[in-house]
Amino acid sequence: IFWGIPKFVQNWIKELSDDELRETLKARAMDIGSRYKGRFAEYDLNNEMIHGNLYADRLGPGITKQMADWVRQGDPDAVLYLNDYDILTGNRLDEYCKHIRSLLDQGVPIGGIGVQGHLHGDTFDPKALCNALDTLAEFKLPIRVTEFNMPGQRSKFYNDRNLKLTEVEEEVKAANLREYYRICFAHPQVEGILMWGFWEGANWIQVSSLYKRDWTPTPAASAYRDLVFSQWWTKWQGQTDTQGRCNLKAFYGQYRVKVGDKEQLVELKKSEGTKTLVIP
Repeated sequence: IFWGIPKFVQNWIKELSDDELRETLKARAMDIGSRYKGRFAEYDLNNEMIHGNLYADRLGPGITKQMADWVRQGDPDAVLYLNDYDILTGNRLDEYCKHIRSLLDQGVPIGGIGVQGHLHGDTFDPKALCNALDTLAEFKLPIRVTEFNMPGQRSKFYNDRNLKLTEVEEEVKAANLREYYRICFAHPQVEGILMWGFWEGANWIQVSSLYKRDWTPTPAASAYRDLVFSQWWTKWQGQTDTQGRCNLKAFYGQYRVKVGDKEQLVELKKSEGTKTLVIP
């Protein structure tokens, strides 16, 4: 909803008086909340605050609580996330934790913790990732990796649009993606991963794409599909016992259950645990 790093704030916003700025922020927050009520599951309240926050610099630290309250006036059920980068590497993890704790102490209704996943193959440290997730989990809030991409070993040259990864580098990227996703999937506080781009034709860092411009899949695409649509995708076919019962462990999600010519849809939710389905 907001992004307060000064270089990303439009000049006309910077030219407002403090009173005008506060009213402008209020109008935007309430408008976004009411306009998209019931349509957006989650919001990034104020992006990358530990890297710069013009609004707090101008209006004081309490402005974040006001932003949240204004959004909630438009949509009382809005789930408001924080979001920042250089956290999962451990570089600014402590600073982020202090920031989160400060906002919680102020009564900011934080609905979840966002951590960007712009990682480079040569700096991916699985232990640092695990430690960061475990540390953030102490807040007992949902965690989402919000901007995942893993460009590969030479990603420091990501602005070079002509850069192509070698076959070996593509395999390294795939292996790192597989390990990264497994770590996140296994963590009880992680709710999901949002990929920042998957097609080379429309991606900030082209070499991080799963698919080439002509839609040829990279090894990373195969790794992703194997995890999401095979290893973590429950498919089962079998017979009931003599009493017409069967028990099955399945990943959370929506399922179509067919018994003979009868069919029912069922959703397994983390909050529900075991679920019983009866098909007469």
